[in-house]
Amino acid sequence: MVETSSATPEQVLEAARDFSPRRAELWPDVHVEHFEIHDRGDTWAEVTEGNPWPLGLVWERLRYDWAQPGLVKGVVIDSNIFKPGSTWEIRATPCEDGTLVEVIGVRILRGVRGRMLAPFFPLGLARRDVAAHLRHFLSKVEAAG
Repeated sequence: MVETSSATPEQVLEAARDFSPRRAELWPDVHVEHFEIHDRGDTWAEVTEGNPWPLGLVWERLRYDWAQPGLVKGVVIDSNIFKPGSTWEIRATPCEDGTLVEVIGVRILRGVRGRMLAPFFPLGLARRDVAAHLRHFLSKVEAAG
């Protein structure tokens, strides 16, 4: 998924590694009541994020890393829907129109909820959600200036 943004790359990446309660405002699929920071360092954080779906609570514990410039990457440690090792990353680079923002997800479903969702993933359900969540995130980052 690729979008352009009027925000700078640093503004985008700073927001992507914001693990304050603001995270729930930035990302529609993170609910503050299902958000916990387990540990963090200068270039990483380990957090649990979750949200209530019609199928019940969906959660994942991720290790985020932003040691590599221009990138924030989350790797699933544990989840009730994604296999450990599943990833998602957000990249932000300057471009003619501002900032090129790219989200790349390698999500491998597992468990009962994963099996229930599996038929919908090839139909674009995940892609539409990622596109909408990225646009929401970028609109919040751009509004904050």
